[in-house]
Amino acid sequence: MRNLLLRSLRAFATLLGLVAVAFALLRLAPGDPAALRFASAETVEAGAAAEALERFRAEHLLDRSMPVQFLHYLGPFDLGPEGHALFGGSGARPWGGLLAGDLGREYLRPDVEIGHELVRRMSVTVPLALLSALLAYAVALPLGVGQGLRRGGAFDGWTRALALLAYSAPVFWVALLLQELFGPAGLDWLPILGLRSRTATSGNFADLAAHAVLPIACMSYASIATISRQMRAATAEVASSEFVLAARARGLPERAVVWRHVVRNALVPACTMVGQVLPWLVGGSVLVETVFEIPGMGKYAFDSLQRREYDAVAACVLVTGVMTLAGLALSDLLQARLDPRVRDGAR
Repeated sequence: MRNLLLRSLRAFATLLGLVAVAFALLRLAPGDPAALRFASAETVEAGAAAEALERFRAEHLLDRSMPVQFLHYLGPFDLGPEGHALFGGSGARPWGGLLAGDLGREYLRPDVEIGHELVRRMSVTVPLALLSALLAYAVALPLGVGQGLRRGGAFDGWTRALALLAYSAPVFWVALLLQELFGPAGLDWLPILGLRSRTATSGNFADLAAHAVLPIACMSYASIATISRQMRAATAEVASSEFVLAARARGLPERAVVWRHVVRNALVPACTMVGQVLPWLVGGSVLVETVFEIPGMGKYAFDSLQRREYDAVAACVLVTGVMTLAGLALSDLLQARLDPRVRDGAR
């Protein structure tokens, strides 16, 4: 119980620091959401436009100091003109901010709640990230085992070179290359934009799968390189262990030695990476979803940054931080579950 409480306090402090840093960087970035809000406003008099601009800034506290804006965003008290009466507001809306469970509304689309929009976008990003993680493990685990068992050979050499090349290739460049190769300008095998054709029905699974092939490939290739390298190192280390040599000395078949002793023990480090790969894929989906025009959380974060939607971008950063901390906790649980030495040490 004490360890759980300490971990929870550390996680809360980490998220608070993450939110503070993201909030400060967004406010210091060039651009003015108020100016974007009224950039295309049709007003007869310049004075009316200036008055609307100032009213918008006052409503969203953009004319206040950064500490006041941060306390307003953090909550649980609303510090705006209609906020809590203790802070000079009218009392019509006393509570708000993160601690009150309110992620706010968009500046340019006041009818859109950021929390509801994030849930809708996550319903697109998370399934893509899950499929990408499954594909990465399905390819990387046998690849890493083969590399570890044939360490120093030709197979190990050229597959490691390909993995290094894949890990070094920028995601946006690979995405554009795949679009040119498999899109209408190339082989014309796969669609390159969105997740659904305009003429496709809502239940057309084949159309959805065709649209998801290239984004999933772009989201998974770097993970394949990382996981296979981890699996190769673990396999090579386990294969040279004394208990593996003892198993061979007892006359066990090579297949039994590999599967029962080498692979089973080498899977522990790779399996503990599951909790880290999924948040990494979700947080790193910005470029992939932007290039392929996928309406997920990454595309939402990119579009919000262009529109200077401070609260929306900060909410995306917060969700990514929460998933990362949850993934680290899941990795620790998996390691304790799969490795008896960790369980004994914890006791």
